[in-house]
Amino acid sequence: MSLWFIQLIPTSWLEFAALMILIVGAVMFFAGQIFKYVPFVKAYNFPLRVIGFILLLAGAYFNGGLGVEMEYRARIEEMKARIEVFEQKSAEENRKIEEKIVTETRVIKQDTDATLAEIARLKEQINANCELTPDMIELYNKGISGGTE
Repeated sequence: MSLWFIQLIPTSWLEFAALMILIVGAVMFFAGQIFKYVPFVKAYNFPLRVIGFILLLAGAYFNGGLGVEMEYRARIEEMKARIEVFEQKSAEENRKIEEKIVTETRVIKQDTDATLAEIARLKEQINANCELTPDMIELYNKGISGGTE
């Protein structure tokens, strides 16, 4: 059973509550033992001891559970720190990738512009001959491969 709402309570409050339950349980249990000899409180001695014993057990259980909760909180903080480091590394890598994409896009655009300019320059020769010369085949290959060979 997960008590997720315990994470919402500040640590100092949890420590105080667990310690107070333990102390109240111990005081009630031992008060029940002591007051069994006092005549006007003798009737309440058994319920006092039972409730004190139950609170004593509950306080011990809560103190043990609090230790586990503190371990989980420490681990969560450690994981958050690791996530921050990885997010910074991820942002840096994303920036590098974006720079590389921009650079490659610029190179492709320049090569495309150069190829288009050469096609425009050779347009009359291409249309006049209606046959492909080696220069035109090379220009076509250059246009298909993005200008890099």
